[in-house]
Amino acid sequence: MLNFVKSTRGNVAMIFALCLLPLLVLMGGAVDLSRQRGGEVGAQNAIDAALLAVAHKAMTMSDEELTKEGQAFFETQLMGSNLQITSFTITKTGEVLNAEVIGKVETTFLAIMGLDALTVRRQASVQFGVKGVEIALVLDTTGSMEGKVSGTNKTKISVLRDAAVRMMNQLEAADAGRGKLPVSIVPFATYVNVGPQNANEDWMDTDAESPIHGDNIGDELNRFDLMEHLGFEWQGCVQVRPHPHDVEDTKPTSLNPETLFVPLFHPDEPDDRSKYPNSYVSDGYSLGNSVLDLINPTKYGVPYDILSSLYDASPVENLGLDSQLDKTLESVLRILELRGLAAPGNDPGDEEYGRDDCLGSWDKDNGYGNNTCPSRNTASWNKVRILRNYRFFSDVDTPIGPNFNCDTNPITPLTSNYETLRKEIRALKAAGSTNITEGITWGWRTLSNSAPFKEGASYSADVSKVLVLLSDGNNMVKERDGNVGGSDFSAYGYLINERLEGTDDHSDQGDILDAMDELTLEACSNIKAKGIRVITIRLDLTDDRSEKILSQCASSPRDYMNASNSQELANAFQKITEEVTQLYLSR
Repeated sequence: MLNFVKSTRGNVAMIFALCLLPLLVLMGGAVDLSRQRGGEVGAQNAIDAALLAVAHKAMTMSDEELTKEGQAFFETQLMGSNLQITSFTITKTGEVLNAEVIGKVETTFLAIMGLDALTVRRQASVQFGVKGVEIALVLDTTGSMEGKVSGTNKTKISVLRDAAVRMMNQLEAADAGRGKLPVSIVPFATYVNVGPQNANEDWMDTDAESPIHGDNIGDELNRFDLMEHLGFEWQGCVQVRPHPHDVEDTKPTSLNPETLFVPLFHPDEPDDRSKYPNSYVSDGYSLGNSVLDLINPTKYGVPYDILSSLYDASPVENLGLDSQLDKTLESVLRILELRGLAAPGNDPGDEEYGRDDCLGSWDKDNGYGNNTCPSRNTASWNKVRILRNYRFFSDVDTPIGPNFNCDTNPITPLTSNYETLRKEIRALKAAGSTNITEGITWGWRTLSNSAPFKEGASYSADVSKVLVLLSDGNNMVKERDGNVGGSDFSAYGYLINERLEGTDDHSDQGDILDAMDELTLEACSNIKAKGIRVITIRLDLTDDRSEKILSQCASSPRDYMNASNSQELANAFQKITEEVTQLYLSR
């Protein structure tokens, strides 16, 4: 009997019964609080959207009118929510539009304790009248964009076009004719195309002043003149400026010639078409070395008389071939002189392609004494026959010639004409290799308010600048060991030109790729230092190298997006559109 009195085992059930109700209230309360948080998130998104919807009317509408229209939009956005609105107001203070919503979410479990509802209060503000956002879309249009997106029959370029057009539609609706959301489009591949209509702009190196203008053709010769003489028109692609201007938005000026932009002139390559993709004039008689054959300007029809006055011929025993391009143009002239050849690129026995009958003493500054054959008077140059076209790369459709591989569509500068933007996006095509650095630096230049593109606003708190980079690949310039240039020709020239910062003429493929990636990250750092937000999208690619470059280039971890399929790409553009339009907002 005494043991029974001392037993406490039955107390467990009693204690459990007493604790059960508070435990249920606590667990249910968590559910109620979660519903309140959901109401807050929904209310914040809806009030942000409502402010954007009425902001363009703020100058002409009263607070009461703005509140009425804004609440109607708010309730539409909130449809299906468990939030009950008790108060909604929009007021103007100067050029700031303020909104506040107060509501409640009814409780279930907390009501047992007498708490029938939880309050939701959210606020937002938008600056109207002066605030704007400028967006640069830097879009990879390389040959790999013709590949199919995983799990679909659609190409990457077509999926990109669809998503970008949808973005323009949404930005146009948000902008509502105010012109506060201008967009530029910068397609990139091997090169960036600045537009052939800009050939005579003062930021272009029209007078061959840049130290790189004579690469592979000889100083004092003008690329524009050579193209005109050969019967080609410049298509708009440019080469990379000398470092550090290649990764900066340095203002181009003739006072500092290396800041000017040099037009692409892809040199004629040796006549072996099984090894070289761009042989468009005959080398004629070989000078005994592929480097000499590559840079021999007489094959373009430039008379020997002119060249011999521009350069001092070196003795044959001092050709300097160990240093590749060092003094090799003088070597070309010396060999021509010794062999008695006027224009090795043409048949000396054919009168139609013979030497120009230009007499007189040549002066570098004043031309010939009779002034009939100055170096820039291409009418005095020898005629040149352009060779038939041929296909070398499977993903390059550009005809051979000085514009070879200039497949990229021209830049569309900042504009609020969304119909123009949609047209340019639909015209995007895919070809060429990847040079991300050129893409993002030109994207940066379109956001600038100085040459070459001046459509951007000044850097200030009144305008937010956003650069969106999309790519499906990695930087690439292909090493060509055994070929004359040491690599494919690109915006950096050949490897032997030593124009790619961080490489020399002995660099291997790994060195080239590492150097390109370093330049990309340097450019990204410079862009972000100007206060430009960088958002990157990787499309249907899974490798550590691309993830490293694009994630580090982005302004923050949340600004790097990985889209593995078409729906995720559409979601990425949708997210960017929403965030861009909400850059107006401050909570």
